[in-house]
Amino acid sequence: MQGAGNAPVGWDAAVNMARTNIVQAGDPSLSDSEKKVVNTNVQLAQTWLNGVTSVPAASSSSKAWCRSEWIEETVDTWKKIVDPVAQRVQNSMNNSLPNLPGMDESQQEILKPLLAALKPMSAAMFSMQISNGIAALSSEVLCLTDIGIPLGDTTTPALIPRNIKDFASGLQINESEIIAFISLRESAASRLFSSVTWLAPTLLDAIEEYSSQINVDNNKIAEMMSQIDPTNPNSIQEALSGGLFEPQINKTQSAALIRIERLLALIEGWVYEVVNIAALGRLPGIGSMQEAMIRRRAVGGPAEKTFGALIGLELRPKLIREAADFWSKQTLTFGTNVRDNLWNHPDLLPSIEDLQDPEFFNRIQAPLDISALDSAGIAPKEPDSQTDDGNSSSASK
Repeated sequence: MQGAGNAPVGWDAAVNMARTNIVQAGDPSLSDSEKKVVNTNVQLAQTWLNGVTSVPAASSSSKAWCRSEWIEETVDTWKKIVDPVAQRVQNSMNNSLPNLPGMDESQQEILKPLLAALKPMSAAMFSMQISNGIAALSSEVLCLTDIGIPLGDTTTPALIPRNIKDFASGLQINESEIIAFISLRESAASRLFSSVTWLAPTLLDAIEEYSSQINVDNNKIAEMMSQIDPTNPNSIQEALSGGLFEPQINKTQSAALIRIERLLALIEGWVYEVVNIAALGRLPGIGSMQEAMIRRRAVGGPAEKTFGALIGLELRPKLIREAADFWSKQTLTFGTNVRDNLWNHPDLLPSIEDLQDPEFFNRIQAPLDISALDSAGIAPKEPDSQTDDGNSSSASK
């Protein structure tokens, strides 16, 4: 409880605990041969992608990580996502305790030491939960961009070979084909995030906007706090672990959530399309692997669900198949260059409503000339509202 000070999360303690748990479970450093396999597959993937997309590779190298290294490389992004939620919860706990209904002066006097301990207690709880969440997630992710958001430097594709091996064991497909497939996915996503300069900032800004406005149910906190017996430490732990972190979504968060879901779907759909074309005739099991990945991304693993409960946001794309159909239609109708140029500005991309409308796919036209759009190097804001005439602000509509 002393490690975090006044911070909402004790990140050093959380990371150290996560790394310790991972190492104790078995997380050996990668051998040179394992790194060589990753590099060979990424290089091959980049060669295949060169022929199916105009989005260039930002790096000619690759990275291979053990689980502990993934934690170290992604923790800065997790801080941006989690800290606003933890701060909200900490503030709610501090504001609720002095105002508990039915509490006389003697009870308030007894609870004063508990009030002083609430900040470090809240930080300690979040640190523990984050540690468990990161440790569990590190055993599931297959690569840096596996959950759809840029958790670190995306210029160089990064794979976690041990997790890929575990993933392959659940499929009736050769492991070498699986790692080639994951290398294709990671290399495609790496190209997209590193080349489309507005994409990562827009996605992360939407996530931060959502998490920064997390509202905790103060009545629920007050109710649980009233059940605390100051002489029984176990009652404190039971109250604080009883679902205090359930968020209430407001209109601003709903708008941010729509932007997040839209971008996650379009990213996943584009990766699906270019990987599908690149693997054609090269990876016999591409259909089965693509289907397995869609199910995996749509459902999410246990660790991903745990983290979703912690931050109040499930980072899983919806409408993956619809987005993949959109990119496929673009490829067949207008070709690779025109398809990829849609990433030049967020206004050129379809909205959630578009992807949900079957008639939209019959109305797809050539993209607008973006010469009149702002391309001054500043990440443009993705449209999240309606214009004054009530129509969607998306240019694609």
